[in-house]
Amino acid sequence: MKHTGLFPFVHLFPRQGVAETRSLTIRGFPDLPDDDYGLMESYCVEAGCNCRRVMLNVASRRRQTIVASISYAFDRDDEYPGPFMDPLNPQSRYAGVLLELVEQVLADPAYVARLEAHYYQVKGAVNDPTHPCHQVLAQSDGPDGLRLPNRQARRARARKGR
Repeated sequence: MKHTGLFPFVHLFPRQGVAETRSLTIRGFPDLPDDDYGLMESYCVEAGCNCRRVMLNVASRRRQTIVASISYAFDRDDEYPGPFMDPLNPQSRYAGVLLELVEQVLADPAYVARLEAHYYQVKGAVNDPTHPCHQVLAQSDGPDGLRLPNRQARRARARKGR
C-alpha cells in the first residue's frame, strides 16, 4: 500500500519519539495559558519524496489537543522555508504566540539538526520495504486516507463494515 501525507514520528519510533520530543513549560507568559506544550513532529511518509520539511504540531497537555500547526523547511532557500502557521490545519487563538516561541526554539542548531536527523530516519524507514514502520502505517489507515490511531482506525473500519 502506498502511503502519503504526514505521520507522527512518535508513532513510527515510539520510545525515541517520547524521549526526544521537545516540550515547553509555560508559566506566567502573557497571552498564553500556563501549560506544558509538546512539539509533536510529523514527517512525510511518501516514498521517494524529498520535501525536507517537518510539521510541528504544538500539543497542549491540559487541553489534550493541538493548538498550533507549524511548518518548517530544512532548506532555508526553500520557497516557503517557515516557520509559519500551516494554512491547511486549524489554529487556536494561541497559535501566533506559540509560533513566536517555536521560532526561538528553532534558533537552536542542535534541535534543528535532531529534527533533520529524524526526517532522514523516517525517509530511510519508508524507503525500506522491510522496515516495521510499514506495519504501523498499514494499521493506521483510516477512512478516506485519514491517519488515525490504531483503536480509532479499527472502530472506523468496523462502522464501514470492513
